[in-house]
Parts: sequence; C-alpha cells; structure tokens
Amino acid sequence: MYDESIQRALKRHKIVPIALPAQFLADFLINFKSDSPLSQIITGTAGDGKTYHCREVWLALGGDPEVWNLGSKIQKLDLGGRTLVIVKDLSELKDDEGAELIEAVARDVVDPAARTFYLLAANHGQLLEKLKTSPHNAAVKRFAKAVEDLLVTGKSEDLDVRLQLKDLSRAPAAKMTADIIDAITQHGGWSGCASCPSQADGLICPIRENRRRLMAQDDGNPLQHRLTSLIELSERNGGHFPVRQLLALIANSLLGHPEARDGLMSCADVPNIQSSGSADLASIYRNIFGENLKPSRAEKTELFKKLNLFGIGSETSNRVDNLLVYGADDPAQAEHYAKLVQSDQIYGVTPAFSLAQRSYLEGEEGSDRSQFLDALRSQRQRLFFTLPSELVETYQLWDLTVFRYAGLYLEVAEKLKDKQALPRQALGQIVRGLNRIFTGMLVQNQDELVLATSGSYSQSKRSPLLDEVISVPRASGEEVSLVADGVGGFGASVRLVRGNDLPLVTLALSPTRFEFLGRVAEGALPSSFSLECHEDLLAFKARLLRETENRRNLDVEAQTVEGELVLRFIELGSDGRANPRRVVVRA
Repeated sequence: MYDESIQRALKRHKIVPIALPAQFLADFLINFKSDSPLSQIITGTAGDGKTYHCREVWLALGGDPEVWNLGSKIQKLDLGGRTLVIVKDLSELKDDEGAELIEAVARDVVDPAARTFYLLAANHGQLLEKLKTSPHNAAVKRFAKAVEDLLVTGKSEDLDVRLQLKDLSRAPAAKMTADIIDAITQHGGWSGCASCPSQADGLICPIRENRRRLMAQDDGNPLQHRLTSLIELSERNGGHFPVRQLLALIANSLLGHPEARDGLMSCADVPNIQSSGSADLASIYRNIFGENLKPSRAEKTELFKKLNLFGIGSETSNRVDNLLVYGADDPAQAEHYAKLVQSDQIYGVTPAFSLAQRSYLEGEEGSDRSQFLDALRSQRQRLFFTLPSELVETYQLWDLTVFRYAGLYLEVAEKLKDKQALPRQALGQIVRGLNRIFTGMLVQNQDELVLATSGSYSQSKRSPLLDEVISVPRASGEEVSLVADGVGGFGASVRLVRGNDLPLVTLALSPTRFEFLGRVAEGALPSSFSLECHEDLLAFKARLLRETENRRNLDVEAQTVEGELVLRFIELGSDGRANPRRVVVRA
C-alpha cells in the first residue's frame, strides 16, 4: 500500500526517488537468471521493504513499470520458457485465493521439472496463517515444514524442496541507517536551496543546518556514529527498526520543530522561525528523540519509544552537569566549556540558554526553574551526539544513558567480530557479576567461576554451599570466555571438560544483561535492577549445575565414599575472595 502510494506521489510531484540498497536484490537476480532457480520467500515485519524488493526484481528482470503500478495482486513474468510469479503481499489475497496459491507453490517447489517459480512477500504471521488454512495434502505439508524450518533455523532438512527464505527483519538496521542518511542528505533536490532567501544576510536555515550536521562524518562530528550505536544496541535488546521507521527518523531529525504544523517544518515556516528567534528548538539532537512532537504522540510512536528507553536527556553525571551549569564561571572548566558549549551558537549557548542559566544561578525571585531544566535536558542530548572522541572517557559519555556499560559492550562486539584482543576488564566484570549472582555474596573472584547452591531446589537469594570452582583461564579442560554469536552480538561460554563429552554452556549477552552484570559486579543488588535478568542468570546457573553433575558422573574416581557426605561451605576472606571450608558428614 505504501509503495504504490509513494510511486504515485513521486510521479505527481515529479520528484526523483531516493535510491536505497535492496540487500537481497543481487541474490534474487542471480537465482532467477540461473539454469535451476529456486522459489523465494521474502519475509519480515511491516515496513522492512518486502514490496520494494519485489518491485526491484520485477524491473531488473524486464518487467513493465506501468503494468506493476496497475496494482495486481499477482504479477507474472516470462523468463524465456520459465514463469516467475511475484506476490508482493500475501495478506492481500483472500482465503480461497491464498489457499489456491499455496497449493500451487507447494506443488511446484517439490517438482524438480517445474517451470514456474515464485517470489512471495509476507509477514511472518501472515505466512504461517496462510499455511494453516491451505489444503493439507502431502505437498503442502512438505512445503509448510520446510517454511517453518527456514523461519526458525534458516535451513530445511528436506533438501528436495526447492525453496529459500530471506528474512529482512534480521538485517542490521545500523548499516541501513547510514545508507538512508546518505541517500536523503545527498539527494539532488537540495540544489534548489541555493537561491532560497532564508539563508541570506547570515541567516541560519534550521533545515539546512540539521542536514549539514547529519551528513558530517568526521571525528569532530560523531553524530552518525552515535546514532547508529543507539540503533545497534536497541536491536541487540530485541527492538527491530524497519526501513520505514528509519526513514521517519531521518525525516523527523531534519524537519522537527515544536511550533511548526504537525511538529515538522516546511520551507514556508523557516522565515517565521528565524524572526521569532526559536531556531534552537529545531535542534536535530532533540528531534532524534521525537521532542518536536507532542509527548502523547511521541510516546505512541514505536520508533521514539525504543530510542527514549536510553533515557538520554534525563540521565546525567556530576561532571557533565557541572560543566553545563557552572562552566561559564569556573576557570577550571573554561576551556572545555568554550569547546563543547560556547562553540555551538545555534543549538548550544543561545541567548535563551544564557538567560535561563543566569536566572537559575542567581535564583531570581519568580524565575522559572523548569525553563532552565528543559534547556539542560536538550544540552545533555546535544553533548551525547557531539562530545569528541578524545573526551569520551573524561566525561563518561555513556553515563548520559541508562546503559553505562554500553560503550564497553559495543567495543567487545567489535573486537570479537574483528578477532582482536578484548578489553581486559570485560571478562573479569562478567565473571565477578556472575559469581555474585550465583552465591548471593559480594565475592571478588574474577579468575574463577564460583558455582554454588542453597542446598535445595529453591531459588534462594543466598547460596552458601560450593558446588564447583571453574577456572576462567584455560586449565584442565575448563575455560570461561566471551564468544561471538555470528550475527554481531556475543555471549559467555563455559567449557567444563576437554573434547566434546559435555556441551559448552553458553549465555547470550544482550546490552541489558551485560549492563545488569556490570552493575552487580560494581556492588548493585541483583533484585534492584532487573528481576527478569536475575531469573535468566539463575536459569543459566541451573544449566551449569546440571552439567557439573554430569561431569562428576563421567569421573569414576571422583565418586564419594559410601556413607560419607562432604559439604563445602563458602567463606569470604579479608580480600573478598570466596574460599571453601570442608565439612564431612558421616552416617
């Protein structure tokens, strides 16, 4: 629906469309041009670009754009004795139409001599629903089983089903964000701004200013890098960004202003904004979080809900707030204040900010403190996206978010991807956090994993009985390490024996779990941060306990003496290390 309406609007307004990379287009074309093509299913959430892929395949293989724009539910294309059937949205088909199509697809994908091949686009739920309501003959059952296998594991056990599935929702949105920024900011239509009177006599057009800041990629303007980092972290936490949402994000970033109609500037709004002196409200750093929109609207917009989970603007540190509040009068901070705040005359030290700052500091009677606090929130957002790389450690950039260890998380993921040495503190922090959760004590061990129980099957908060001590560095077949998961993330892996007698026990580390372990490692109580994370880690502990029991069963020499029970209690030394105290019970 969106694709068709956009094509009509482009034609009506005579606008050259932006060109985005269709990540699976090359694979589709190679497949359908080959001597033995496979049918293809392209799936994903709404707005991922399924219809866009289908149209690009149609055009690249010689299809008539006018025929495509007629809006037929099913398009057919002759490819030299073979027929390609394209269904751009399976949900458009009525139940009987869908059942007929699924039956035809199932018949052709299991027939090695078939001359008809398919490109089907569907959301995950729509695809499974159509399969359930289709006739349950042998071919459809084989087809349905292959689709389910492809959705879950990416592979089908039935190699005779000539089918592939591509899932757009698994594509990294961070990379697509950079492509969308380039496509929009480099569009030829911007040349029309050259003669605009809104930039004459030194006037600043906020739309052009936002574009300038968004497209800069040098070290002095890390906006793109920080934005893609937020999107990557959000995706690692399970928040997917379809292409449609990314397009909305960039458009809102460029055009946002709370006093414009619908919160979005047009060229006609710019002169009034300039004359009223409210250009600072068009700050791209506020627009990224939807603050140009009414709060009720931003809260209901999935895109901004995901980005606002980072709390940027609300979260801060004493170092940052001291700079923003007292930097103008503190000689010790004068250099950094001039570089980080005063240097930005458009969205930094504006007359409105300086006035609010002075009123706040002098405590003028009747002054509106909330005005300065709102300005302070905007400055924290701006600093997050503009703080130079060399000052990231000085001002602890990620303290401006609820994920203090997000920078370390991204560094570990990048190092694992490039097969480089990991930051030294990363594994130690993870192990110390796990030990404190496993024991319920403030243990300091980080060169060994302390596996403890409460002596019963209850999930007790404190576990004083030592089960095993697992070496973190490789020793006697034991090892604890951080390993890449193959899709950009990573997890903690525990090896208990040499060889493959026992499987590796792994824990996927999302940014939330990584943050949880980091906070616990620094002294936070497990139950005060995330009950869900705590339960996940107790489940990981239960898996480890099961495998250590299996290891003892493999070791005949380690069997206990009949009639004797050895208990090992955990005692904390003066250095905070957990040490075992043996107690032998004889019956």
